[in-house]
Amino acid sequence: MSKRALWLILLVLCCVPPANAEDAYPTRPVKLVAPFPAAGPLDLIARLVAAKLGEAWNSPVVVENVPGATGSIGANTVARASADGYTLLITVDIPLAMYPAITRSLPYDPDKDFKPIANLARTDNALFVSSSLGVTTVGELIALAKKNPGKLTFSSAGIGSPAHFGGELFKTIAGVEMIHVPYKGAAPAMAATLSGEVSLMFGPIAQGAPFAKSGKLRALGLTGTRPSPLLPGVEPLVNQGFPGLVVSNTYPVMAPAATPDAIAAKIRAGLENVLAQDDVRTRLEKAGIEPQWAGDPRQIAAGLAAERKRWRELAQRAGIQSPN
Repeated sequence: MSKRALWLILLVLCCVPPANAEDAYPTRPVKLVAPFPAAGPLDLIARLVAAKLGEAWNSPVVVENVPGATGSIGANTVARASADGYTLLITVDIPLAMYPAITRSLPYDPDKDFKPIANLARTDNALFVSSSLGVTTVGELIALAKKNPGKLTFSSAGIGSPAHFGGELFKTIAGVEMIHVPYKGAAPAMAATLSGEVSLMFGPIAQGAPFAKSGKLRALGLTGTRPSPLLPGVEPLVNQGFPGLVVSNTYPVMAPAATPDAIAAKIRAGLENVLAQDDVRTRLEKAGIEPQWAGDPRQIAAGLAAERKRWRELAQRAGIQSPN
């Protein structure tokens, strides 16, 4: 090859713009940090998303459970990660909305340290009472609570959890006194309700529905605004004279705040494609999870901020404060 031809080839190569990181993404495994233990709705969502994104991108997407401190340890891991799209947070909104409402020692700023990518789903809870309590309606429960102030108890998966806020919200709206009994997780909290160790729980619908069907628990109402196919005939509490008694959780995917917009857009497109697949939606719905797509970052951020404000106001009224 002549020197002239070689120079021409080099000149052409120099004029071709190199593929940037955004165009090539992903070129290595992507990590989805789930800030709670490997069980429950979040884990199901995370592993479905990881499998489907991995197939679409022809690149591994792995789930890493980083539990602790009501989700704040895993959330902080992502907030401090490199903003290159290879470490993402997939979470129920607790460490972004509920936990920040009760603690002053949060290691991250939920407004400034994350870039919202998408919301994937939502779940509601239900008011489950022990069958031994002898009540069949919310009205009967309130009458019993007022007759025995401070005697009824409600369990939760911990301080600042959805079940905790559900119980405190119920106390405020119904005007009753009850004692909160926190447990280390939703499973022991539900077991305590089943055994009659506590009176009731605002627990996950999918978790309590089989026991309600068998008669071991009674489901008196839902904390969402729509009925649940897992609890046919059980009405939302807002339809039973309790406006404002709504405890729902969303499942956002977040990236470190400085993540380039082009990479965020590619992740968002991949997630939207995953959630549109019939088999994914069917798996989620059977588990009591409502697929609910939201891809506007501003809408997601505003929704989380509004929830934080709502729970902070309740926490101040009820005197709820994190022990950490």
